[in-house]
Amino acid sequence: MRDYARAQKTATLLLKKHRVLTVARTGVAQGNAVRVAPTPYNTREELDRLIAALRQESGAFV
Repeated sequence: MRDYARAQKTATLLLKKHRVLTVARTGVAQGNAVRVAPTPYNTREELDRLIAALRQESGAFV
C-alpha cells in the first residue's frame, strides 16, 4: 500500500461493504499493508466472500 491511511481506508471498505475483517498494518519490513488472517474455522462461504471482495476491490491495492 502507498501509505497507512490508504491501508486503513481499504480495511474499512472491506469491512463495511463486504463484511470481511482485515487489519491495516504499518511499517513492517515491506511497508504498509492490509492483513487478512483466515483460520481453519472460517467457512467456505466466508472465504468465497473474501476472494470476491479482493477481486472487486483489487484497484485499492495498486
